[in-house]
Amino acid sequence: MRIKTAQHIGYCFGVRRAMNLTFACLESRQGTVYSHGPLIHNKGALDLLESKGLKSWPPHESDYVDPKGTVIIRAHGLAPDEESKLKATGLKVVDATCPRVAGVQRLVASHVKGGGSVIIWGTAGHPEVEGVLGYAQGLGYVVPTPQKVAELPELKNVLMVAQTTQDKEKWPEMTQAVLKRFPGAKTIDTICQATVNRQSEARRLASECKALVIVGGRDSGNTKRLGALGERAGLPTLVVEGPDEIEADFVKGLSSVGLAAGASTPLWQIRSVKQRLEALSRAGEPSPSNFLKRFMRALVLSNIYIGLGAGSLGLALAYVAGYPVSGLYFGLFFFFAQVMHLLNAFIDRGSSRTNDPDRAIFLVKYKRVLIFLGNCCFLLSLSGAYLAGPLVLALIIFLSLARVLYNLPIFGPYQQTLGIVSLKDLPMAKSLAISGGWAALLTIPPIASSPPIIPQTAHGLLITAVLFTLVLLNLLARTLVMDFQDWLGDRMFGSRTSVTLFGWKKASKLLWGLMAFWALFIVSVHFYLFPNSPALLLLIPGPLLNAVTLRYLHRHIGMGGYLFDFCLDGQFLLAGLLVWLWTIL
Repeated sequence: MRIKTAQHIGYCFGVRRAMNLTFACLESRQGTVYSHGPLIHNKGALDLLESKGLKSWPPHESDYVDPKGTVIIRAHGLAPDEESKLKATGLKVVDATCPRVAGVQRLVASHVKGGGSVIIWGTAGHPEVEGVLGYAQGLGYVVPTPQKVAELPELKNVLMVAQTTQDKEKWPEMTQAVLKRFPGAKTIDTICQATVNRQSEARRLASECKALVIVGGRDSGNTKRLGALGERAGLPTLVVEGPDEIEADFVKGLSSVGLAAGASTPLWQIRSVKQRLEALSRAGEPSPSNFLKRFMRALVLSNIYIGLGAGSLGLALAYVAGYPVSGLYFGLFFFFAQVMHLLNAFIDRGSSRTNDPDRAIFLVKYKRVLIFLGNCCFLLSLSGAYLAGPLVLALIIFLSLARVLYNLPIFGPYQQTLGIVSLKDLPMAKSLAISGGWAALLTIPPIASSPPIIPQTAHGLLITAVLFTLVLLNLLARTLVMDFQDWLGDRMFGSRTSVTLFGWKKASKLLWGLMAFWALFIVSVHFYLFPNSPALLLLIPGPLLNAVTLRYLHRHIGMGGYLFDFCLDGQFLLAGLLVWLWTIL
């Protein structure tokens, strides 16, 4: 079964702005943060915000109200009288109204100042509509359908606007009804472009697929309208909030399914539904393709694949430096990298339930097998380090203890002052820890072994430092790409990655600059340190593969999954393969 995903997915600009403002308030730790009504129409996102401390406004009469608290105006906006009451409380007020909705509010307020009347095409009682209606100062009327226009009283100087999430295709029908009833009325299309894009994508998928799955909150008007588009096209259409709502019978016998989402649906929620559809597809009739997918998935999610990548990259680096190492070191690199990444997966399994549900399911299903595998790999890595020499064994023990220290609440007593609990809360800590750990693992053992493979001389130390820098840049670029893939889920769990620190555009520039420097560093090292080892240039596909992956993410934001990891981490195996081919040619 083929799964076709809409290009326009994830939060729209207004929802993302509201979420980011809320995150900023929660992370500032300056008093209780309240939301005036549900911030957006998505239960999953709201549940996670509540777990981070967001509370509802107005509170119950018996609840304590923090005088230093902050109240956030929801993305749908508020009527001006409600906003005035809110500001009168003396609490700090943060306006997270969608800029597009705010524009409609200003338009309506300006029109009624001249004594005009306003017709709002929308759903009565919807918070956005109620907010805009408040700006009409009693001169506004809400109509849900063209038929209801005939029931309006006589009006003069009429302005017609639309709820920003209405169906674009029905706009001409509504304007025709209004102009017929009120000739000379002014009609302004205020439907948001993000809504239009999502509706266009849903129609395209409906024409190309045998069924549609729409992801979004049950209270989300734009999500409901996407579902209605599929039903009008005569397709089996399912509107879900999460993966558990998709039964195997729904996709049985289908050759293709289209996946779209509402404007208030987070990427991680869409990803979890997509991974559910992929799992149902793999569980279908046995085929070579499905077997290959299951095999690739097992390799990636068990972290055997990343371990093989570490071993391959370590051997490639030793060869291009002119000091080939034995299979003992491949085993050391493989076993230790595999167990550390497996440990990371279990430690981060809470965030995996959101960021990568497929991995979380795999960890639960094969928990005993993976723990046994991890223990075996750890013992084998210790055995390999012991055979390599006492300094290598000390390095492996140090890296193991550093991984444990990374999660300990060593800053607990200073949490309120510093805003952090453990080392993992430091900015970009995850990227730096993984990159530094790989660099130490793959470059220090050859010079620290007994006897040393790389001479313990000034030249040997220079070679080790250069190789260390190469791996550090390689892994740093790789983990920064992963930051983009997981950026929304990471923000939800408070991880301060490059994207959450600098924003998408600045983080992109940082990553492109890093990859360019990495490629230039490889070329420079080749000419100045290893002129007789052209194999070093075979490492350049690494930056190129990261660049291709980043371009893909710009077009298909945040879909991720084991195939994404398989492609991205394939650069390490590719480096080993290219260097090996060079040696036999």
